[in-house]
Amino acid sequence: MSLYSLATSVVPDTSVGFTATVILAGLGIVLATLAVLIIVFNIFGKLVSKTQGANMRKNKKNKAAKQENPQLNIIPTPPPAQAPSAPAAQGISGEIVAAISAAVYMMEGEGAVVTSIAPATRAQAPNPITRRNPWAFAAISENTRPF
Repeated sequence: MSLYSLATSVVPDTSVGFTATVILAGLGIVLATLAVLIIVFNIFGKLVSKTQGANMRKNKKNKAAKQENPQLNIIPTPPPAQAPSAPAAQGISGEIVAAISAAVYMMEGEGAVVTSIAPATRAQAPNPITRRNPWAFAAISENTRPF
């Protein structure tokens, strides 16, 4: 056994005083670090609040300036696009197209735009959905529920 052990003259101190000193020093270091972190995060929070408040005041000033000058508020609107008719595409009957359209309407709401399902005539329409997609809502509720 002596082949594998080191021959040292260091003997660990197992006295109550030394043990208490190590425990108190460890607790003191942990609490001091925690206090420093609390102070740093409070300062960071105050800085972020100040910058957000400055941005909000600037946005209010810009909005007030736009309201004073009504010519800046005029936004030309494009003419309404003519919705293409939905012909039966590639052997898909009108009943199936109607069923798919009804399902999309039920899922997406009243403002949804249903275009033809034919790949050659698929139009890039802007997304008029004003409420959250049910799948996105399910993911958010799943990922943010409390433990």
